Amino acid sequence: MKKFLISAIIAVSISLGTMILIGFFSGGMDFIKGVPLEIHLITFFGFVLLYVFGGLSTKLFMWFLGYKISFLNSLENFFFGNFFSYITPMYIGGQPFQIHHLSKLGVKSGDATNFVMTRLFESFITTLVLDIAIYDYAMSKLNFGMVGETLIKLGFIFQFLWTALILLFLFSPNIFHFLMKPLFRIFKRSRDLEDWLLSLKESVRTVWKKKPLALVFDTMWWLVNISIHAVPFYMIFKHFNPNFKMGFFHLLAVLSLINTIAYYTPTPGATGGVEGIYHITLSGIVSYDAITLALFTWRVYSYYIPILIGILLVWRMKKLV
Repeated sequence: MKKFLISAIIAVSISLGTMILIGFFSGGMDFIKGVPLEIHLITFFGFVLLYVFGGLSTKLFMWFLGYKISFLNSLENFFFGNFFSYITPMYIGGQPFQIHHLSKLGVKSGDATNFVMTRLFESFITTLVLDIAIYDYAMSKLNFGMVGETLIKLGFIFQFLWTALILLFLFSPNIFHFLMKPLFRIFKRSRDLEDWLLSLKESVRTVWKKKPLALVFDTMWWLVNISIHAVPFYMIFKHFNPNFKMGFFHLLAVLSLINTIAYYTPTPGATGGVEGIYHITLSGIVSYDAITLALFTWRVYSYYIPILIGILLVWRMKKLV
């Protein structure tokens, strides 16, 4: 557990340090005091609902796969999945934890992997649809600057490639088998890999072909998820920039476009990179202070508080890992 605590401290330190530096060079952080209580309350309850809905959506997906998982276990899977994503580079630690945790609850490894990979695919395809829908508008109407525009274009390409790779993995796991076969032969685990891939293939067929309603509900949940994350940005941009006329769903899609590159920063929870890239890309649209303030408010409720709760629940984590 010690290494998880160290990772959490590093992640929060990088994020806070980046925003303090940005605030220092842009005139200080005194403007943070001006956030209306209403914005704090809406953001706080939004993220409380996010975790409640996250637990319910996990429970529902498992039910579609034929498993009866308690709401508490589903909530823990979602919460600690986020926690491990926040303290690992590029948000990659949450999925392995979720698979391991579900396996300990009696879910077959193939089904657990299907759940995680399907949800990852849903997040990527939802983001890709939003990115395609907003791309022309963003590039022609908004001022991202030369560096920001280049970063966004790179992120757009990465998003498309990742989505295609996940889709290929889900529907053609034999390709993964072919690529990994030499490695598994060295460790004499080829048979285990074949059994796991067969289980994954059957699980994918069950959900994607026989239970399409599960995908519909889960994709809708993901749209709610990213919408909640966009709420503090929209409210703060509107409050501190009266001339900001962009609608909520336009901003949601723009943030989705920016996140395609911001979240690939190789630091725990993409800290530092998210803050830096948001300032680079959005400074031509809203004020520097508003960006810093929105990022700080968002980080507090989406990131700092969940990490703190995760650390306080370290005793529980020991039983789950």
